[in-house]
Amino acid sequence: MRLLLAIAIAAVLAGCCRERHDLKPDLPGAGTVVAPEVVVVEKRVYVPIPAAITRPEPIAEGPIAQCFEVAAQRRAALERANAKLSQCAAVQGTEVQP
Repeated sequence: MRLLLAIAIAAVLAGCCRERHDLKPDLPGAGTVVAPEVVVVEKRVYVPIPAAITRPEPIAEGPIAQCFEVAAQRRAALERANAKLSQCAAVQGTEVQP
């Protein structure tokens, strides 16, 4: 029984050592010199926006009797929001300080 097992293992291993000539190594030969190449990698870093600019504006509300006062408060809030958008536009595209 052991003899048959040894013969079977020898037969299987004999097929493993067969050399294939159609395969080429993926490493360059000993005489080939590979020149290094410089690769530039751009890293995009975004500028942080201050928290004061991203804070939401309160929306004024009130009864119809205070219509003009509420409208004035909403206009002021809209102007502040537009000012914050201008600040965001000024920050966009600037260099990040390390």
